[in-house]
Amino acid sequence: MADAPSPPRARPPFGLSWRVLGLVIAAVMAAEVLIFLPSIARFRVSYLEQLVENGTLAALTLDATPDRMVTEELKRMLLDHARVDAVVLVEAGKPNRALTLVPPRDEMPSFNLMERSALGLIWDALAAMGRDGSLYLRIGGYSNRLPTAMVWVVVDEEPMRLAMHAYAGRILALSIIIALFTAALLYLALRWLIVRPLQDLSGDMTDFRRAPEAVALKTPATRGDEIGVVDREFRNLQRELHASLRQKTRLAEVGSAANKINHDLRNILATARLMSDRLASSEDARTRALAPTILGTIDRATRLAGDALDYVRGRPEPRLAEVDLGDLVDEVGTHLEEEGEDSAPERVRHWRNEVPTGCAVRADRDHLFRIFANLGRNAFQAGANTVTVRVSSARGFLLVDVADDGPGVPEPMRAALFRPFAAGGRSGGSGLGLAIARDLVRAQRGDISLIDNGPGGATFRFTLPPGAGSAAGANPPE
Repeated sequence: MADAPSPPRARPPFGLSWRVLGLVIAAVMAAEVLIFLPSIARFRVSYLEQLVENGTLAALTLDATPDRMVTEELKRMLLDHARVDAVVLVEAGKPNRALTLVPPRDEMPSFNLMERSALGLIWDALAAMGRDGSLYLRIGGYSNRLPTAMVWVVVDEEPMRLAMHAYAGRILALSIIIALFTAALLYLALRWLIVRPLQDLSGDMTDFRRAPEAVALKTPATRGDEIGVVDREFRNLQRELHASLRQKTRLAEVGSAANKINHDLRNILATARLMSDRLASSEDARTRALAPTILGTIDRATRLAGDALDYVRGRPEPRLAEVDLGDLVDEVGTHLEEEGEDSAPERVRHWRNEVPTGCAVRADRDHLFRIFANLGRNAFQAGANTVTVRVSSARGFLLVDVADDGPGVPEPMRAALFRPFAAGGRSGGSGLGLAIARDLVRAQRGDISLIDNGPGGATFRFTLPPGAGSAAGANPPE
């Protein structure tokens, strides 16, 4: 059945968009400031150069008079049109030509446009914009109309300052417009390409974290950039986790149901065993002959139910105590041989205990019993006639080997050897023996593996951690 569509959710309030917008505006304004500084310096230089040109043109009118003198009214008119208060032409081999309304004085700030550096011009422009009121300046430079003469003019700085302020205002307004326009374009582009997909992705992550099994799965993005890769990987991870969670939920439900079924089944099998015991004491010879078969079948069903119940319950906590490993192995061998005689009395089974005398370990005795019993039972059911148990030590670990002379583990089954319900092709097995043995070994901080396999038999080795015990007389593995 298709997943129900998830309800609409509020988009997470991202501050990334506004941060990007602010950073872009700040960056553009900083760039405009860096552009403005040489621009305002250049504006001031051009303004002063124009005044020098105007003053030169006004002073050259003196050459048209016989005595190089003009009336006061004409002088004022010429200087007003030139927008200067005084002009002096200094040319080699010729007398100086001058028109003055405000005579030059030594206390006036003096600037030679030909001798100022770029940083000096910027500093002069900023200093001029920072002053207030009227201030007369002496400005020197060369004119394009008279390249051989040095031209000095006296000007009032205030009109130039007002012009510089107006120019700066225009530059500021243009900078703000450019910054806002650029930031808006970049904001929309980033929001469409990055911020919006990240908001959707983060929202989906939040929804999936809150309800991983109820969220509807979406189709991965087709983008080829990094965000597309992240989106596809998240969708794949989401799909895998979704399937895994569903599977675990179903397994939990199956486990709960199996727990109840096992409880009832074991009660039923106990009743059936009692009835089989009565059949074994029947006066009918044929009935008595069938009793062992029925008992074996009931025992296998009981063991299957018990193994499933134990696996569903999970890994048990070990109760550590001092255990004589040799005595425990003998006890397991006796149990398995008697169990084999009940199920198949025609077969001969040998359980060889090569554990050295005095080998003591600190472990859970019941867990070790079940580990040996599961490994030995699997070996006998697979067709082995002899199972040998031996121990060794290496780097403080106790190594316990359970070897058999059976046909070995089929190669296709090696990858799934310790998975639950992987019976390896044997009939009558639950497929849980090795899985339970591994859980019991790991509960005691050890591990188990298949170290040898072939037509001549298989050897399983499980380890117990340092301090778990000592193998007296045991040789370390090569």
